[in-house]
Amino acid sequence: MWRRKEALRSGKGWVVSFLTARSVCLALPLLVSGFLLADDTKPNFTGTWELDAAKSQMLRGGESIQLAIQDDSGKIHVIRTTHLADGKDVTTTFECTADGTNCSYEDGGHKAQVSLWYNGPALVVLKTDGPSDDQVSQSKLVLSPDQSTLEMDVTHITPEGKAETMVFTKKK
Repeated sequence: MWRRKEALRSGKGWVVSFLTARSVCLALPLLVSGFLLADDTKPNFTGTWELDAAKSQMLRGGESIQLAIQDDSGKIHVIRTTHLADGKDVTTTFECTADGTNCSYEDGGHKAQVSLWYNGPALVVLKTDGPSDDQVSQSKLVLSPDQSTLEMDVTHITPEGKAETMVFTKKK
């Protein structure tokens, strides 16, 4: 305390105050611009997507998959139609907000649960209570920069299985 009073009496205290104030004034705009420039926008997955089997690594071959995604008004609605090699179609569907809450998931005739959230530019989909051959799985969906392709990485958690990567192209 004594040194502070002595510095003020000698006229040197204003230098310290000036330098501190100047540093704050220079740093504040940089901090504010960093917050303003931070990209808080979420990708929009809306569209009809077709599986590109040649670019995909899947456990089962001979299937074609179409995703119809509607991403608006805070909810994401997904209809996945899988055309099996034997000619049958299996449809799965859900509608959910991307805030981590559980939602109902119609998994090809089986009732399951799904929750969604964003991890940066990726949409993460966690499916639980699925059928016995796919009880728990997690998918990570990422759009290409030009939004013409969608990559879905699927991790099979229960039962544990080999990961899959599916690449979809947007139908025009």
